Amino acid sequence: MLDLTKESSLLNPVMGYIKRNGFRVHGMELPFYQRSVDIYGFSRTNDKTIAIELKLHKWKKAFQQALIYQLCADEAYIAMPQKYTSRVDFDLLSEHGIGLISVSEAGRCRKLIEAKQSLVVRIDYKNSHIEFLQRQRNE
Repeated sequence: MLDLTKESSLLNPVMGYIKRNGFRVHGMELPFYQRSVDIYGFSRTNDKTIAIELKLHKWKKAFQQALIYQLCADEAYIAMPQKYTSRVDFDLLSEHGIGLISVSEAGRCRKLIEAKQSLVVRIDYKNSHIEFLQRQRNE
């Protein structure tokens, strides 16, 4: 059972989930503007990037951050404990193309809302993040 009183407890289950879905996790706490993307991944197979904001229950704050992350990632998600997902405005997330992943106390992840391809992603931001993470990996 996960201790869902700490945001860090969401990290390993969510990283494992996106790895199983074809993404290589290159970064955690990747700086972007005045924020840090909690999880950033890249899939060479489909040339897609993913940014995930982890939150215990403050989904509105996570939503605001995920909107910003759409500038540097093809898909942006919020991941949070399953017991708090009923508080989320699913229509608002869907309208803005933000995905939602629930994490159970057993550590199982489930995609509740599929993220849409970001319409505002800036290729320069995306490419610089990929290059930064690849350099970091090679060091």
